[in-house]
Amino acid sequence: MKKHREFEIDYFQDEDGYFTAQVPAIPGCIASGKSLQEAYRNAVDAIESCLEARRVVGAMKLRKPRYAGLNLYRHAIHG
Repeated sequence: MKKHREFEIDYFQDEDGYFTAQVPAIPGCIASGKSLQEAYRNAVDAIESCLEARRVVGAMKLRKPRYAGLNLYRHAIHG
């Protein structure tokens, strides 16, 4: 039994040097940061918030990933 779920995080850097982190499996789950590390930390917070909001409203169907990413976040599954 799997004890975690992996979420791919895609990064984009704008012309001012800020990073945007997008989670393709969760529409609208986006975060940003001044550095790649800050964008990752904010993306983890965004994933947790998005999953909690989806749990509350009963919308837990997520998109299947298109490809395996290098930077994955593992969310513990309780139950």
